[in-house]
Amino acid sequence: MAARHKSDHWYVAGVLAFCYMVSFVDRALVSVSGAPIVHDLALSDSQFGALHGTAFAALFCLCGLPLGWLADRTDRRLVIGAGLVFWTVMTAACGLARTYPEFFLARLGVGFGEACLVPAGMSLLGSVMPREKTAKGVAIFLMGSTAGNILALLAGGYLLGRLGAGAPIILPVAGVMAPWRMLFLLACPPGLLAASLLLTFQEPSRTAAPISPLKSLSAAAAHVAKHRAAYGLLTAATACSVTLAQAQAAWMPLFFIRRFGLTASGSALMVGAVFLISAPAGQWIGGLAIDRLAGRGVAGAPQVVLALCSGLCLPAAAVFCLGGHLPVVVVGYAVFNFLAFAATPAGLAGWQGLTPERLRGLVIAGLVAAVTLVGVGLGPLMVGLLADRAFQDHNALGSSLLTVIGVTAAGGCILAWAGRRSFACASEPSGSVRYQRAAAPRLS
Repeated sequence: MAARHKSDHWYVAGVLAFCYMVSFVDRALVSVSGAPIVHDLALSDSQFGALHGTAFAALFCLCGLPLGWLADRTDRRLVIGAGLVFWTVMTAACGLARTYPEFFLARLGVGFGEACLVPAGMSLLGSVMPREKTAKGVAIFLMGSTAGNILALLAGGYLLGRLGAGAPIILPVAGVMAPWRMLFLLACPPGLLAASLLLTFQEPSRTAAPISPLKSLSAAAAHVAKHRAAYGLLTAATACSVTLAQAQAAWMPLFFIRRFGLTASGSALMVGAVFLISAPAGQWIGGLAIDRLAGRGVAGAPQVVLALCSGLCLPAAAVFCLGGHLPVVVVGYAVFNFLAFAATPAGLAGWQGLTPERLRGLVIAGLVAAVTLVGVGLGPLMVGLLADRAFQDHNALGSSLLTVIGVTAAGGCILAWAGRRSFACASEPSGSVRYQRAAAPRLS
């Protein structure tokens, strides 16, 4: 397959978005198959929350820094490609797992493989995107994750219904396969396709990074410490926004099954339809708003968008978490989802603006690990723990979700608004990297 022209930044963004889509299909299948997984493995809500979030986030967070350092000094396409192949194998292992510990270990493997994607992908994206299009490039990358969620929900929901209505599926060695297990096996071929697409463009040249891991870590830590107020407030606010987007996504198919008695297939299809309408639009408009505000000289444009979206999420969440009529709940959820995903480009766009190119892989890996630990590792788990132990009710998911959403929405709004001034100061010419219009980089 012939390599595309090296400076085709939209093509590179598209390939990276496809890789992100594949990764989120593999992540979201646990949510899509939540009801049959809970039934077949006899899980509590706390165990399901740990399986969905904590198991994935453990190695994802732990391995992000070394993989980010690797991305700063080697071919980022190969780093992502190797991770793709590994997490694809682990996705198949999820479908073959017969016990909770086996599934937990397979999810650890998926998290390890996916740990390379965001630091290497964002570093690569930062090398090819013109500065004035950074937030839109980030939005396209993030829209890949949303497309993965949508594909997992719509295709997964459809296949659950079709496979469940047919004759039992029997595979050599594995034996009889439940429909939800087949979903994990069918998700594997796109991963191999994504790995091959990474070879259709060239690795761009960049400023040489320090060779020693300790020197790289020291340089990254010194840079973050120098701008600790800007990084700290933005990262804390981003952790809240990730929790808004990811904690609810883990539970929504089960939420509609328990609240309104939908089937697993019907619930996944309905949630997928809401995602299709609201999430990509939210991410694109969020990225566009950041670029527009920054272009007009608004101080801390990423924080402004993040604060507004987080604050507006709360009333919409109250409608969908507590409503008793399905159409009203669906509309409330669509509005909430739009706002939650409109906030997601802010963190990555802000980190790009604060971080020099030679440190982006390592710095962003560390920051992504921190927000993933909170949003993905703890968010879904907290919802399950509240349902099991605080409300002690199998049908209390709405109250659990609203509690987690309320705390994180308020926290995200306050933290983002408070961080505007420090971000603006750190982005000035005397700071790290100026957030302004600039010519596209020359690639060799």
